[in-house]
Amino acid sequence: MRIGFIALLCCAWLQSHAQTVVHWRTLKQAEVAFGCTNCLWDGDSILFSNETDTVRFYPGRRRASVNGNTVWLNVLPEGNVSNGDWRLGAIDLDFIKLGILTATNGEPKQLHVMLDPGHGGVDGGAQSKAPFVFSEKHLTLDLARLVGARLEEAGMKVTYTRTNDLAIALDDRSGAARKAKADIFVSIHANFSPNAQSSGTETFVINPAGYPGTPEGSRARGFQIGNANDYLNTLLGYNIHSRLVEMDSKAPDRGLKRQSFFVLRETSCPAVLVEIGFLSNPSELLKMLEPEWMDTCADSIAEGIFDYASKVDALNVAVREKRNREFELKKAKVEKEKLVAAEKIAKVVPVAETNIATVVQAEQPEQDAPVTNTVEKTVIEEKPAEKIQPAATNASPESIFDFYSKK
Repeated sequence: MRIGFIALLCCAWLQSHAQTVVHWRTLKQAEVAFGCTNCLWDGDSILFSNETDTVRFYPGRRRASVNGNTVWLNVLPEGNVSNGDWRLGAIDLDFIKLGILTATNGEPKQLHVMLDPGHGGVDGGAQSKAPFVFSEKHLTLDLARLVGARLEEAGMKVTYTRTNDLAIALDDRSGAARKAKADIFVSIHANFSPNAQSSGTETFVINPAGYPGTPEGSRARGFQIGNANDYLNTLLGYNIHSRLVEMDSKAPDRGLKRQSFFVLRETSCPAVLVEIGFLSNPSELLKMLEPEWMDTCADSIAEGIFDYASKVDALNVAVREKRNREFELKKAKVEKEKLVAAEKIAKVVPVAETNIATVVQAEQPEQDAPVTNTVEKTVIEEKPAEKIQPAATNASPESIFDFYSKK
């Protein structure tokens, strides 16, 4: 029992300290992926654009912008645009290209949506201090009900992790989504900061396996249940976040971020956690409590879900095609390695066979050869054929044994 526990600790330590192997994409590869014939470098940022999309990166920052919405990268880009050695993490290029830009609108799917009002019961969540005391658990439940009503009006199935002021354990929340076989999971929260001036919306999806989360000090984790939906998580998170940002152009866009929150890493369907504003900011608190603002916020979250529903099929096709290409490339690589190995063996085997044949032939007596006279016969009897001795070279006893054993 003690050994097993130590082994688990060692595995956890190795997992948390494992070095992530980053694959990179060059400036030219990024241009091709984003359908841009020439990027624009203005000394402060690098811009890729085509007829429909714009993607901007900033040197020395994980922050990026996709069609005007902030998206945080998993890997800090490296190199210099002026020198031509700028490069972007392959994982970020894939998430932006496939998870955000590739998906096109189609017929919306009728989804089963699990809404998760954060906190509840004895767990009040964040709590405002001024101009009055107010608990997060009330705001999240009211907003979840408004979102659910809009989804049901559109014909979608909606279930909730809670419908009253009840404390629900985190594993019960993610477990409810698995049990209900929900298509997506949306957890609704309100933010808090020691800085009373902090404001704006931020949206979270799980960080990829082996990469740290966006918040400073986050550690990398191994593969979690939620990582099976990395591309779908990105699509869902981006579409909800972009709608929330569009709702209030004056509020700061804190971005689509990544963090390994429990309900994100343990939920088997695509999952997102939204922070709609800061209860610690008195002016933002008052704004969030306005019925008109709540209605607009519910509309935005619902519209983001509708956007996802109309693009999810196209994304699934794109991801499937990508994985098929990767499989074929790996298959071709394996076949090439087998061919090279076979060619090396083919060059060695004929030489070995020749040596073995020589040994066998030398050690067999020539029974069919006629004996022409007694003298020759006597010579043969008195002086039997000598066995071939191995050359006194650098051959080891083991190699000599292997050599003779093959006859």
